[in-house]
Amino acid sequence: MSRARRIPAGARPPVKRARLRPAGLCAGALCLAALALAGCKRTDEATLRAQLADWVPLGETVSFTATRDCAAGVFQLVGPRLASRLRSAGSVREAVMILKSRSQVAIDSRRLSPDAALLELVEVARAPGMRMRMAGLEGRACMDRAAEAAFGAALVNPRAVVIMDVERGILALLDADDALLVAAMGAQ
Repeated sequence: MSRARRIPAGARPPVKRARLRPAGLCAGALCLAALALAGCKRTDEATLRAQLADWVPLGETVSFTATRDCAAGVFQLVGPRLASRLRSAGSVREAVMILKSRSQVAIDSRRLSPDAALLELVEVARAPGMRMRMAGLEGRACMDRAAEAAFGAALVNPRAVVIMDVERGILALLDADDALLVAAMGAQ
């Protein structure tokens, strides 16, 4: 039978100190390094492709770049049709109504360029409008020259369709004239 040590009144019991072993330090350092590396990019190409493929049929990747603060990709379109699960709006006001119950919507308005639609979205619904404007602006930092040219051309093309996921912070422009989908993401 073990004897309990008596501790004088007012004194604290001795604290057992955990001994760190070199193997434990290495495992902990490896875990921290893995977490740090995982947080280095906003997204990866496969993840962004999978999210975009839920909206439109994609072909080859033309370009893709991602950092911690942004991501941008340009993808060839197999066809310009939107998936049936993606709700499409003919006006910004209709898109705002859809955004009240979903985080994803496409704005397909022949009277507005994507740039004009995004400006109107900021006026009608400030929070999602600013989030999408920021996704486009911050995403440009990850665009190479070809991606920036495709993004700029689609932004002013009234036949281009704006696709957005407000929750994930994805802004995509479907340019059927050039058979391209340009996607941008900013910092979270």
